[in-house]
Amino acid sequence: MHNDPTIPAATPSASLSPPAGRENSVQGAWITIALASVILMITMGIRQTVGLFVHPIVSATAVTVTEISMALAIGQLVWGVFQPVFGVLADQKSPFAALAAGAALMAAGQIGTIWSTSFLDLTLSQGLLAATGAAAGGFSVLLGL
Repeated sequence: MHNDPTIPAATPSASLSPPAGRENSVQGAWITIALASVILMITMGIRQTVGLFVHPIVSATAVTVTEISMALAIGQLVWGVFQPVFGVLADQKSPFAALAAGAALMAAGQIGTIWSTSFLDLTLSQGLLAATGAAAGGFSVLLGL
């Protein structure tokens, strides 16, 4: 051990606790991380479970598997294009504004999918509205919280 009296001795409990007055900011950080994780789980879950509904959509409408695949592929491109757009919106306005707009677009896309009977309808609902809404709940907005 070093016995220099000018260097304070470190205690194990002092190194594990945050500095005085920082407890609330640490709690706030964990709450933000938890909420961002839930938002990301919801948006990714909605986007990645659409494949389970391909055969029911085919059997209920005149849309083919190829057309559904094309609508979802367009949705992937739209999702990638609109993530930076919502990142800018979050920086200029607020992350809440970007998330609220995205939630409304995603809900409109999911509701529109129920009434989709053609390739154009499905492309507008899943390829444009739902994908644009999911972009707002993506990493570009959530990492800035």
